[in-house]
Amino acid sequence: TTVENASLRAPYIGIAPGDFEDFAPNSDSHYNALQATLAHHFTKGLYLQSAYTYSKSIDDVSTASVAFLTRVNDQNDARASRGLSDFDRRHRFVTSAVYQLPFFAHSSGLTKTALGGWQASGVLVLQSGAPFTVYDPAGGTAYALASTPSSTATFASGFSCGNAPSSGSPESRLGNWVNPAAYTPDPLAPTLSNGSPSDATVYGNTPRNCIIGPPQKNVDFTLDKTFKLGERQSLRFRTDFFNLFNHPSFAIPALASVSSAGGSAPISSTIGTPRLIQFSLKYGF
Repeated sequence: TTVENASLRAPYIGIAPGDFEDFAPNSDSHYNALQATLAHHFTKGLYLQSAYTYSKSIDDVSTASVAFLTRVNDQNDARASRGLSDFDRRHRFVTSAVYQLPFFAHSSGLTKTALGGWQASGVLVLQSGAPFTVYDPAGGTAYALASTPSSTATFASGFSCGNAPSSGSPESRLGNWVNPAAYTPDPLAPTLSNGSPSDATVYGNTPRNCIIGPPQKNVDFTLDKTFKLGERQSLRFRTDFFNLFNHPSFAIPALASVSSAGGSAPISSTIGTPRLIQFSLKYGF
C-alpha cells in the first residue's frame, strides 16, 4: 500500500490540498489451463503441429485501471465484480501445416523450374467466444457510489447464465444474443418512508462476464516458391490468403443492457478481416 501526500498534485487531479489518496493492489486473478501439443514430421515433406488449450481465467478487474472505472456492482467489494476475465477463451485449437508439394519434383528443365518446388502452408484457428456482461443502466442508483454503467442486470425468475443466451445459429442470433425475457429491467428497489416504491434501484444479481459471445474460426493459407538465380541470388514468390473461406468472426455486443423491453445484446461488428489476398516478391542476394 502506498500513501501519497496529494497536496503537491492537487492542481492536476482536483484533490484539495491536505487530502490523501491511497493506491492499493487489491485485485487478483486466477488462470488454470490444460495445454496439449502434438507435432510430427511425416514422410514426403509434410510437417503438422496442433495445439489445444482448455482454460479458465477469473478476476475482478481485467484492465490496468482504478476500481471505480472498471468494477461492477459494489465498488468497495471486489467479490461483487468477480467473474470471467474479459480475455477468457474456454477452448482454443490451432493447427498449422507445411507441405512440400511433390508435383514435378523429378522433372527437369523449364518444367521443374516453373512448376516444381512449390510449398503450401496453412493455419487453422478455432476458439470459443469472449465473455461479456449485461448491464442495467438504471441499476445501483440507490447507492452514492454508483456510476454508469456499474450495475449488472437482474435475471428473471427461472433464468441463469446457462439459459439466458438466445438459441439458434450465430447468424440468427445477431439481432439479440440474449433472450430478452431472461432479464427484468427493474431490480428490487428500496421503499420510501411512506411505503411507496422508490425510483432508485439496487445492484443486479447477474455475475460479471457470464454470457459467452460468438465462437471464432479462421483459416489462413500460403503458397510460395523460391527460384534460384545462380549460387548467391534467389527470387521468392509468395501468395497469402488471409481468411481463406471468407468466414465472418462476430464480435461481442458493443453494449448489452436491459430496458423496458427486457434484455438487449445486438451484435453489429466483426473482428479480423474479410478474405484478403496478397502477392509478394522477394529478391535475395
